[in-house]
This record gives sequence, structure tokens and C-alpha cells, in this order.
Amino acid sequence: MRSFVRNGLLCVTENEPPVRRDIVIESGKICEIREPGTDDPVGSEIVIDAGGCLVAPGLIDLHVHFRDPGAPEKEDTASGCQAANKGGFTTVCVMPNTDPVIDTKERVLYLEEKAALASGPNVLPVAAITVGQKGRRLTDMKEMAGLATRCAELSGRGIAAVSEDGKSVLDSGLMKEAMELAASCGVPVFSHCEDPFFHGSTPEAEEIVAARDILLALRTGCHLHICHVSTAGTVDLIRYGKAKGAKLTAETAPHYFTLTEDAVDRNNGMAKMNPPLRTAEDREAIRQGLADGTIDVIATDHAPHEAEKKICKYEDAANGISGLETAFALGYTELVKTGYLSLYELLERMSKAPASILGIHRGRIEIGSVADLTLIDLEKEWVIDPENFASKGKNTPFAGKSVFGRVKMTMVEGKVTYDDRPADR
Repeated sequence: MRSFVRNGLLCVTENEPPVRRDIVIESGKICEIREPGTDDPVGSEIVIDAGGCLVAPGLIDLHVHFRDPGAPEKEDTASGCQAANKGGFTTVCVMPNTDPVIDTKERVLYLEEKAALASGPNVLPVAAITVGQKGRRLTDMKEMAGLATRCAELSGRGIAAVSEDGKSVLDSGLMKEAMELAASCGVPVFSHCEDPFFHGSTPEAEEIVAARDILLALRTGCHLHICHVSTAGTVDLIRYGKAKGAKLTAETAPHYFTLTEDAVDRNNGMAKMNPPLRTAEDREAIRQGLADGTIDVIATDHAPHEAEKKICKYEDAANGISGLETAFALGYTELVKTGYLSLYELLERMSKAPASILGIHRGRIEIGSVADLTLIDLEKEWVIDPENFASKGKNTPFAGKSVFGRVKMTMVEGKVTYDDRPADR
């Protein structure tokens, strides 16, 4: 199939504004990028008028929870994919802390089957580090990495990464063994850094485990990726690890560069997440870490819940927010319009860098690249209303917030998976 996307804006270089270009797509790949104003290519079956929207590389989220298997009242693969489509995401990595845990080849293949039935993004499984996430015995990473999955088609390995997300592997010797095994399989380790012996997940609870895992990464040569960075101290530790030569990357989430602990309402759980919101100083350190590249990626940590798990006393509430459908707008509003990042840098943090971490040929708009594309109206100001979310989870602390940058269309390998453009286009 041949498609023609005309009248779009491409962010080509870091220091220059977007330029107007037309894109020709054939068999799911970009075959031509041309100056605007020329006739539609002969044989184009689909003509898409971008209407002056930004045409961005499809967004990639390294950290989502689709609650599948085990909690369909919160989310499932189909509804999670719909939320990803609406948020402009073309590839997502699903975390293993489900019920049962994703810790065997059979459970990885279960996710593969569910993803094949859903419509939209590439769904790449992250497997557990230990059996049942109990911290006692390592999973068979080699077997899971050798599976013939969609992830293997994209990256050469059957799983995107391994992680104990939701907790840390507390046995340092076992964590070293895990990193050695992961390195031998070519699989990144996504680390949730939290020492549970610190009451209330204080900054030290995150930083102590981050420091340990960075030292182990230096010793083992493993690719370590630090999840949901929330403190200034962790940002400093990542700088140290990178300076020492660790194969080290890191992510944060929109709530950590947008909100502070002042957003917490003890009579409501919408602003409860793990790690928790921190101080204004921590938020500024996160912003600076994104600006100077210490933090490589913006991920959502999409964590949907049913209403009763969040509309309750803070201490009784579940952790997490529904984040796929607000991530780009929050990044654009809070980081680009305030001068912390350029538009090019934001797209790099949300597409090119995560693609590089996964080792997949995505995150670029160039001739020969896969046509995973997101069309975004940068001028559109809109108010976040969780009742309009495609996700089952309506839990967000951003309800009522005005933001800029509305996703209008998402394409995966040239196929439209979401279209919110006016009907006459």
C-alpha cells in the first residue's frame, strides 16, 4: 500500500524550527521525503493531509503497566493499546509485575498472543529478574531472550529487558548474578530502585539501590537502565556512573518534572505514586538532568487503577497514574514551552533514545525508515479530562490542567491506528 502524508512539519535539526515536508510511504516504510506543493504521487491509495501538524517519529514508552494478566478491571492489553494509540505511542514495553508474574517463556508468549489480538503499537514484554519476583532464584533469561516474538523481530531478542519493577532485588549478590546473566544474553536490566527498609520511600531508599546497581553495572558490563528517577541524588549518581563509563541509561516520568509533594492531598490518592513526588529542588534536578542528557528518556510509568483504588484516603490508595494519553502534552508544555528542552530534544527523549536503548530501528524519520509516525497539533491548547481517556484507568493528578500539543493521528508501519483529525480531511 502506498500512502502520502502532505502538509506536515518535520523537526529535522536540533537548532532550527520545523520545516514543511511531504512524506511518501510504501509497504510500511518511508520511501520519499519531498518539498511541499508537488502533486500527490501516482498510485497513492491513501492521502493524509497533516494540516500543518508536526509529523514526529512514533513515540516509544519503555515503561507501562497493562495489568495483563490478572487485573482486567484496571486495564488489559486491548485497552492499554487504545490508550497508547491516542497518546501517540507506537511501541510500548509492558512490565512483568502482573498476576501471575511474567517470568517464563509461556507467559511471555501469552503476552505475545494478547498483543497480536490488539490493535496498534508494538507491545514488547519485559520479563522478571527472579521467579515470581520473590528475589530468590533467577528466571531463565536465556530461554526467554531466545523466543521468536515480535520483540525478536525488532531487536533480535525475545524480550525487551528484565526488571523486578515494583520492587528491587535486595540480595546484592543475586543482583550481580542477574546482571552478569543479562549481559551474556544481551538483555538490558531495568531497575526499580527502592530499599523497602526505609519507611515511606525516602530519597535515600531510591539512591542507595541506584548507587549499588550502578556499581554492579560497572563491574559486570551490563546495560543498566534506571527507572522513574525522582530525586536529585539519583541524578547525581547517574552522572557519576556515566562519567565512570557504565553502560547506563535512565528515565523519568512527567509527574516528576511537573509536580512536587505539594500536590499530595491526604484525602485523595490521585497524586500517590511510587516513587513518591518529591521537593521542588528534586523536580528542578530532574528538569536539569533531562536538559543535559543525564536522564535519557521520558517514560510514562502508565499505571491505571479503578476509581475506588484512588478516590480514597492517600494512605489507602494504590500507587500510580494513567499516563499514556497526557505524556507528550505535559512534556511539551512543561519542558519545551518553558525552555528546558527544544522540541527536537523532547522528541529524542520520547522516541529516538528509547529506540536506541531497545536496539530497534525506530525513532527516526528518514528514507528507508519504518513509518511509525505521530501527528501532533502543537498549537492546540486543551484541558486534560480523564473521562475522555481511552484507558480504563481515569486516575490522574492532572485533571483540569491546560496543556499544549494534541495528538491528532498515530501510524504504525504506515497503518493508521488513531485519527482525531476533522472529518473533512
